[in-house]
Amino acid sequence: MKQSLIFVQDPNALKNWLEATDSQEVKVLYDLHELEKRFIAQSCILLVQLSEHATVHDIGHLVKHGFDVLVFSNLPSNEEGLALFKNGIKGYLNTFSTPDRIKQAMTTIMTGNVWLGQSIMTAMIQSVGSAVTVNDDWRTLLTEREFEVVKLVLESLPNRAIAERLNITERTVKSHLHNTFEKLNVKDRLALALKVKNWQSLSA
Repeated sequence: MKQSLIFVQDPNALKNWLEATDSQEVKVLYDLHELEKRFIAQSCILLVQLSEHATVHDIGHLVKHGFDVLVFSNLPSNEEGLALFKNGIKGYLNTFSTPDRIKQAMTTIMTGNVWLGQSIMTAMIQSVGSAVTVNDDWRTLLTEREFEVVKLVLESLPNRAIAERLNITERTVKSHLHNTFEKLNVKDRLALALKVKNWQSLSA
């Protein structure tokens, strides 16, 4: 279990954050100065409220030193989230999220994954482009139905909409995605979109 480091300005948010950590391995920080010299980055998960005392630049610096960073924003937006994820953060939440939601995000991050809200994931998939016509050599690894599912994922459609479009069940969509993730060696939809886009760029 990683040690939780908390840097937050709002006392009401602090209460929720402390409840979410639910661990003796938690330390409230009063600054982010030279954090890499005070803690072993790989052994910590850092919860940070975005503020004038913790800017996107500051957070990028912490990520470069190996910290897993979960960022909280008073007014979260897709644009802000995208900028932060490009800096390497592992998760993005509203400052006043419930303890349960924060705990879910932390658990996801500690298992090596990224915590994305649905709107942020949709925006990120759209940001890497949805065209699959540049070069689709990668599709030879997939069945025709798996390829059809991937095309709809790249259009940012959720599983239910994909199922309706292809006239199959959501369970079948999940099965196709599971197989696709394994074949292309990715963990989730965002990684799939990024890999396909990179593949197109390299092959074009």
